Amino acid sequence: MDSEQDYLASFNQLMVPSISKIQRLLTPLLEKALKKPGISLAEFRIVGILMGEEGGFSQKQLAEKLGISSPSLSVSIAKLENKQWVVRINDHQDQRIKRIALAPQANFESIYHLIMALESQATAGITEKDLKTTQRVLEKMLKNINPISA
Repeated sequence: MDSEQDYLASFNQLMVPSISKIQRLLTPLLEKALKKPGISLAEFRIVGILMGEEGGFSQKQLAEKLGISSPSLSVSIAKLENKQWVVRINDHQDQRIKRIALAPQANFESIYHLIMALESQATAGITEKDLKTTQRVLEKMLKNINPISA
């Protein structure tokens, strides 16, 4: 390639930069929407990781999944505990470890509706067929990047 413009044109044809740009643009919209149910983006990410995990995760495991330090996670976990969204439970194999799990009484209805609204906004004008294809492609990309967590 001969010029910066050539590289830029080539770069703009790649999937990963497009996915990254979508994430950058959606993040502030999501942060704003999450203010209504009173949850921060960091707290939302924790809840998202815990969904479907009945046994929960240790604080260290959660921090690794989020790509942050355990101490950074402590404040968000404490806030989620105060809001009664998460609970600490004993680890069945090691009583010294407390696992973080979703609280049984946590209600996700308001978050569900705001996520659905953002999804509708982001996918407006895209056919159902294209959305299904995109979902399959993204799932495959996730498996290619991290086969253990996908």
